[in-house]
Amino acid sequence: MRKFLLSTALMALVAGPALAQGIIVDQSGPSAGPVIAVVPAPPSVRRYVVDNPTPPVVLEGRISQGSVVPADVELVPVPEHPGYVYFYDADNRPIVVRAEDRQVVYVDEDGIPVEEGALAAAPDDVPDELIGYVTEHPLDPVAIDGDVEIGYEVPASAELQPVEGYDGYSYFYHEGRPYVVKTAERRVVYYAR
Repeated sequence: MRKFLLSTALMALVAGPALAQGIIVDQSGPSAGPVIAVVPAPPSVRRYVVDNPTPPVVLEGRISQGSVVPADVELVPVPEHPGYVYFYDADNRPIVVRAEDRQVVYVDEDGIPVEEGALAAAPDDVPDELIGYVTEHPLDPVAIDGDVEIGYEVPASAELQPVEGYDGYSYFYHEGRPYVVKTAERRVVYYAR
């Protein structure tokens, strides 16, 4: 076991920081081996890919997170995120790939059409990590009449949940979607379409 851990540590040193950003190694228990998991693409990368579809690529078999994309598939770069590239598969699913090793880090497994699954534009001051938090921590839905858009003032009767680690922001779910709110103003600054 010590030899294995030593060789894993040496591989991490040789591979450098790029590998450390893409792989999580978790040692669970005295006899368990490491579990390697793919780190998902940041919300801003997923948002760009959903907003910029490409012609679909037909592949043999179904691609999933962790798959390696064949070398003959043309991948499109994500501006401002040089570590990520993407393509759309035959089912018109957006697929985000890590550029350095062509490993899939995000697939729309639900098959939601792009128009319905697209993320709403968020102001630059709403961090991707905050958006990730509200997406990963769903709440019971709040009943609100009418359309809720960016700038909507949330009624005082609607309960808002503070966003852990982000003072000044809270959130709620409505019709299955997360909405981020500037707490002091009770105004919506982000939502998922």
